[in-house]
Amino acid sequence: MKTIENDLRTIEPYKTFLSKNNAYWMARISDLTYCCGQDSKPDEEKIIADLKAEDKKFISVTGESKNSSQAILVEHEDYLCMGFRGTDELKDWLDNINVKRKKMLFGKFHAGFANSLKDVWKPLFNKYQELRQKKKRPLFLTGHSLGGSIATVAAARLIHQDLPFISVYTFGQPRTVDRRTARVFNAEAKSRFFRFHNNNDIITRVPSRTAGYSHVGTCVYVTQEITLHVDPGFWFRFVDGIDGVVNDISKLSIDFIADHDMGKYLSAVKSWNLIT
Repeated sequence: MKTIENDLRTIEPYKTFLSKNNAYWMARISDLTYCCGQDSKPDEEKIIADLKAEDKKFISVTGESKNSSQAILVEHEDYLCMGFRGTDELKDWLDNINVKRKKMLFGKFHAGFANSLKDVWKPLFNKYQELRQKKKRPLFLTGHSLGGSIATVAAARLIHQDLPFISVYTFGQPRTVDRRTARVFNAEAKSRFFRFHNNNDIITRVPSRTAGYSHVGTCVYVTQEITLHVDPGFWFRFVDGIDGVVNDISKLSIDFIADHDMGKYLSAVKSWNLIT
């Protein structure tokens, strides 16, 4: 099987459509947002060292941390990327999920995700403007888990301010907006927003549709067999999900949590078995 390792992992900085190389680098950056020091702030030195080990054109990493929110701004010679961190306390978050919506920008957003972005947005955006003034480069946004939802709110801020970004890649993100807001968001960005959903990843199913929440963007679904499908129908995802549960029961593990692991998303992107 042909894998992404067979090709040079070169970013395509102006490609707004789904790109295996762009997906790879966004997955790598999302994964690296979890590299933090004892003070919970992103470990800038380790992150930039890991990135430079693969691509010498990376220049710097700026980390921001406030309350329970962490984010990084990655500077590359050819592009800039905002990466938002998820949470290590997944079970605690699921037990205490806040479904309250906040009216802002052009619609209604999950209040917890909106407030998490607010904690880090000002210094992150100021640094982005500073770097962009030195050299204009395209902007990407990415994040895993809750970080993906925070990246969604960040993209909404940019849309609302009519500021450009190339694309957004998220991995295992929760629902973030209500249905009406999703329609407005998708009218602006569906074709450049790629939301990866791995088989039985439970986080992609919360907050629930019955609570009024909806996903945005283009779904890239990862099957139990690690194939990728763009915007598959509900019945396809339902049947594949059952297969995933049955397969994991036979291995005596819990598929719903295991499928949320960022490592699984990164592996799927590396193999890039896209079915068209």
